Amino acid sequence: MLGRLFQMLEGLGTQVEKDVLLDRYRKPELNAVFTEEWSSLTKQLLKALPYSLTSSQLSAVSEIIWDIKRPLPMNRLLQGDVGCGKTVVAFLACMEVIGTGYQAAFMVPTELLAVQHYNHLLDLLEKMEQGLQTGEISLVIGTHSLIADKVEFSALRIAVVDEQHRFGVIQRGRFNSKLYYNSISSKTAASNSDGPLNGDVCMAPHVLAMSATPIPRSLALALFGDMSLTQITGLPPGRQPVETYIVEGNERGLERVYQMITDEVEAGGRVYLVYPVIGQSEQLPQLHAASAEFEAMSSRFESYSCGLLHGRMKSNEKDEALRRFRTGETHILLSTQVIEIGVDVPEASMMVVLNAERFGIAQLHQLRGRVGRGARKSKCVLIASTAGGLCRLKVLEKSSDGFYLANMDLLLRGPGDLLGKKQSGHLPEFPIARLEIDGNIIQEAHLAALKVLGMSLDLQKFPDLKAELSMRQPLCLLGD
Repeated sequence: MLGRLFQMLEGLGTQVEKDVLLDRYRKPELNAVFTEEWSSLTKQLLKALPYSLTSSQLSAVSEIIWDIKRPLPMNRLLQGDVGCGKTVVAFLACMEVIGTGYQAAFMVPTELLAVQHYNHLLDLLEKMEQGLQTGEISLVIGTHSLIADKVEFSALRIAVVDEQHRFGVIQRGRFNSKLYYNSISSKTAASNSDGPLNGDVCMAPHVLAMSATPIPRSLALALFGDMSLTQITGLPPGRQPVETYIVEGNERGLERVYQMITDEVEAGGRVYLVYPVIGQSEQLPQLHAASAEFEAMSSRFESYSCGLLHGRMKSNEKDEALRRFRTGETHILLSTQVIEIGVDVPEASMMVVLNAERFGIAQLHQLRGRVGRGARKSKCVLIASTAGGLCRLKVLEKSSDGFYLANMDLLLRGPGDLLGKKQSGHLPEFPIARLEIDGNIIQEAHLAALKVLGMSLDLQKFPDLKAELSMRQPLCLLGD
């Protein structure tokens, strides 16, 4: 922890900068601004929202805008459970930057989600009293294409990385360094701002990483000890609890589920049917496949309309499949996990996942979060291939709290090589500590490191500690 934080401080020039940055961690209660201090553009978007922010959302926006107003690049992780409203918090942060004359970039893992965010933001902007009439692009929403060499920014001030766990470690690193490089080479900033730009357009952009896969605090500190952490707790009013059923995928179990689907559609609901793979595999014949079973499902539910959605389809085909499901032309949508992240169809009321044991607990929790967004009471059915696969899934039947499930996932799978490229197993960098067992020690170490640096930013008062750190290989989140 000390190595992480010391390395972060070493990258800053002045004592004042170091003190300001350290205060973010020592005094998180200071990291807030009142709405009166927001830019006029941010206030307009807040006013245009068709609902009020929860106190947790408002607190999160305040912390982020406090960071944005500092003369230091923000490095913040925004965590929250599925459906807690992180996207609107990020939109408000982008408006704060645009309102002071700069650009914002919003990177998401899938094209479907990019289009959805784009349409959502356009709807909100149309309700605002005035538009963004600069004639220039102030905000860009895209996938990993934003890290392409040909993409350049003139005055980038914030980069939002949505669902950061879906981007590889190297991808995230390249994205950050690209934005840093382009912002340093910026020459101009937009002139329609609320206040003076103070000639600081050369500052590296703020980075706001977002994750709807809740991470236990101990794990977050080990992974992101040099980031500010913001958590949105609770769900916005109106979100329906989702009933979860665990079913064995034998003939009897499948018939039961198919009857549940029929009952749901007859009652006016819409159903997601999620598969682990697109096509049938000779190596894994036991896996249900979306394309292979499309005709069979269409015949079984011949009174209703079935649709198909997967990652190999062309963009216009994916858009059309989702549009038909959203409008109700399609009643049952056969899909792969491409719908796991962010897809929002309030009328969808039932989620069925085949071969559910092939998915991680966090993934299944994400999929379950695609329903329960409208007025209808919703349900989620997880079908296990074998009786042995039922036990691990039972935890989802017991709880819908993403942070509790994340802790269980940590215990079951181990944290993975979090500082490198490996995604599961145990950490070679922590030969003594086990994150799933020693979480409290990690949190105490974080507090102790802050206390030490608070007493001596350059560690001159602690020569032995400084000598020990200098002998260790520098830590790097981003891999080679």
